[in-house]
Amino acid sequence: MNRLKQSMSILRHWLRTYQIHIIAWSVFIFWETVVVIYWVGMAGTFGNYAIHYTINITFFYTYTLLLEKATAFPNGAVWKVPLVVISTILIYLGTVTVVDILLNTYTNILPGELPSLRIRIAKVLYRGSFFLIFSTGYYFLKRFIKEKTEKSRIEKQRFQMLLEKEKTEKELAMSKNAFMKAQINPHLLFNTFEFVHQKLSTYSPEDAKVMLYLSDMMRFAASTQHNEGFVHLTEEISQCENLIGLHQITQGAVYIEIASSPDLDEIKLIPLVLLTILENMFKHGNLNDVENKASIAVYTFDGKLHIESRNLPRLVKSKVGFGSGMDNIRNRLNYAYHQHAAMTAGIDEEGFYYVNISISLAELSMAPKLMKAEQAILV
Repeated sequence: MNRLKQSMSILRHWLRTYQIHIIAWSVFIFWETVVVIYWVGMAGTFGNYAIHYTINITFFYTYTLLLEKATAFPNGAVWKVPLVVISTILIYLGTVTVVDILLNTYTNILPGELPSLRIRIAKVLYRGSFFLIFSTGYYFLKRFIKEKTEKSRIEKQRFQMLLEKEKTEKELAMSKNAFMKAQINPHLLFNTFEFVHQKLSTYSPEDAKVMLYLSDMMRFAASTQHNEGFVHLTEEISQCENLIGLHQITQGAVYIEIASSPDLDEIKLIPLVLLTILENMFKHGNLNDVENKASIAVYTFDGKLHIESRNLPRLVKSKVGFGSGMDNIRNRLNYAYHQHAAMTAGIDEEGFYYVNISISLAELSMAPKLMKAEQAILV
């Protein structure tokens, strides 16, 4: 019973898929039958119609398929297409001639004496050419529909890419604005930091360090708006060390290790990647376990820049901005470096939260140049 239902389902699906073909062939066969009856005064046997239309329909679709194969590679189409036409006609001629002889000799499907061989060949060639012309038209119709569908798909994909680019640009602008919004009148702010630092250094040198850290970090943040959207990686590493020092003064001991290779001096990166990772650690990580220190490693290997962080997560998760910082980094990396940057994040087997980023060094050197070129074009 289940097999019968499955067979019926397959049949219904096949009929839905090829209903236009079935209708077209039915109309054509009915039209030809009416024409034959009108001119000859009689119709052929059902078996004759069934056998010959099966051959004709098979010839129709086989020729279309062979024509598609022959034109798949334009370089060889010049000799392949004539070969397909000649070979298909000859096979059709031989098949129909042999079938007619067999039907006339061994069955009553094609009674009476057959015309001469020359007349039969002429009729079969005419009939074959008739279906060959229609099959060629069907081939060009399929090709037109396929090209139109592909063009529509490409346009849709291009439109989607433009939408994603616009969305990423907006998110990038929002992330920059969120970090830069405190830069109103920076000279007044830095002068105030320096004044407070001088006053505090006399009475409390430890507290005066807070002002140094803050001043240095704010100068870094303010400078990022004048460097085409990229900063030296070593500068951001220094700001990460400042942020750690600031937390150690204000909140007590935190255990974070930053390791970097010595070949990072010339590498420029979009700003706030390392600082966002570090900020995420402070928000959601357990940084008070001396046996399980958090770590950030920055190094180059195999033609790529690698950034790896690892920390124990807090038992009670913070609900402030959970996950948004990592999504922001991923979006900005995709926007700046496209498929040349990869980022993964999650919980490893030991229960540590990790972030792994890799970026092609070649793309890192090209991105600032491309950004300058785009800005020049816009100007």
